[in-house]
Amino acid sequence: MDIKTLSIPLLSDAGISAEFTAKFALFLVILLLTTIVFGKLLKFLFKLPIVAGQIIGGVILGPSLMNIQKFSFFDEPIKLIDSTQQYICNIAYTDMFLFFVLLISSAITVSYLLWLAGHETNVQDMAKVGMESTLAGILAAVTPIILISATIYFFFGKYYSFASAMGQGVIFSATSVSIPIAMLISYGKMNLRPSKATIGAAIIDDIIAIILFSIFMILLQSGMLGKAYCTNNYGDCGNISYALIKMLVAFIIMFILGKFFIGPVTKWLSKSKMSHLIPPFAALMMLSYFSLAELVGGLAGITGAYFAGLFHRTGDLKHKAVRATSPFINTILLPIFLGSVGMQVDIRTLKLTHWVTVFVLLFVAVISKLIGCHISTAFSNLFIKDKSKKWSFWESHLFGSAMVARGEVGLVIATILNSTHLMSTKQYVICVAVIILTSITSPIMLLIGFKKLEKGGDESEFALTIGPFKNISTRHLFDVISTYVEKYEKAKPIIALSEGKKVLTLSKNTKIILKPERGIILKGSETKIKRILSNIKSSLSHDIEKIPGNIENM
Repeated sequence: MDIKTLSIPLLSDAGISAEFTAKFALFLVILLLTTIVFGKLLKFLFKLPIVAGQIIGGVILGPSLMNIQKFSFFDEPIKLIDSTQQYICNIAYTDMFLFFVLLISSAITVSYLLWLAGHETNVQDMAKVGMESTLAGILAAVTPIILISATIYFFFGKYYSFASAMGQGVIFSATSVSIPIAMLISYGKMNLRPSKATIGAAIIDDIIAIILFSIFMILLQSGMLGKAYCTNNYGDCGNISYALIKMLVAFIIMFILGKFFIGPVTKWLSKSKMSHLIPPFAALMMLSYFSLAELVGGLAGITGAYFAGLFHRTGDLKHKAVRATSPFINTILLPIFLGSVGMQVDIRTLKLTHWVTVFVLLFVAVISKLIGCHISTAFSNLFIKDKSKKWSFWESHLFGSAMVARGEVGLVIATILNSTHLMSTKQYVICVAVIILTSITSPIMLLIGFKKLEKGGDESEFALTIGPFKNISTRHLFDVISTYVEKYEKAKPIIALSEGKKVLTLSKNTKIILKPERGIILKGSETKIKRILSNIKSSLSHDIEKIPGNIENM
């Protein structure tokens, strides 16, 4: 049967009306305002992570409550007319608005989140992480896939296929890197051994999760998990060898380009007078790798974006791309993406049996991370002879609790799998609900662990707060300090957290933390911090001396 394709001019002939543009701008204003307000409000009232609060803001705007998509102001249809056939296609304004938001989010926001995860991955540092972090990172990625997939398939197999059960497990394999760090910093517990182990384990966890997700997508596309889910447009669905060859070719191309093009070009730009081109070059490579992975390798595009960030890091030692792009992404595009996720969720469709599934999956999602961390610390204890240095139960509990939260990476994978029709609408809602609940559960578990550890004594570290300042922005001074610090110290990429907080991690776990309302906090080795401040003051004084004192005589 011949399928007739209808081509409707959207821009070239019809153009975009001023009214349509204005309503789209208002739609973005409502979405952005609601997500930001609820993110802040729920964090203030209930100490929820910003990610969870912004998704809930989207849920409130969506069909679950307000349903702004059905407001008469936004529900007016667009009439698209084909000039040759005279066919008319009516599309509601809000459907088009949400389509644009999802398209931008999928191409830019989602790419950036994984690009940033790759940029924060230091391969050399990974080789130095302890046994606990390495083993916990691997187990924390693999265990959820096994336990959640088995739970869904054996207890809820009536509603899930084997492929969809596996997909659910993959969604919950990745740990959010930013959420545990934000929670540990807010509690002032980054000096604890479990906190330090969490950072390395979370990064390893994400790498393993992304690799497993790529393998899962290859199996899905090749038809190995069922012909109904085959999305392979380049060859025979049943030809797994063809799919693996494509994946291998894509990885080879990405490695060659990354090793001999991205890294060298970025280094050259940073040393030349064109360092301002580093951020656009990073965006160009990020989107190119995103497309390359999907179109050439049959992989998920986020895999390509991750490796683009990994290679970019080798050339951008001062993290100029992150500094230039993260403010716009974190303050505008990320809230819009999280809000759009919430808008696609209709919790009214969930019945009591569905909520039973939510809480069962929540329990398994929590236990699966705890098991991985407890096993890793128990294994580590076998090689520690000094009993006083062995991991205690509550230290292991803290380690696992910090790994419980799923965030942006889980939402990205869920959104991608939802687009493959692997899940029903209700199953997607269940996934998002569990992800939100893990972000709520993790801080509660951490608080319990902190209280238990405080009874047995706590480690202490040197901390110094400077600012806030009257004549200069605290945020700006943090950027100045971080620039000077990177001249003298080996530093990891700056991690941007909620509410404008930033963390610059130096060697030996010394950190410089920006809290706009409080100032700049330096934590860690007292000797190291005093040396850093001395270097900064002398460097600033030297540069300020270059400013002419008597301008009138110039």
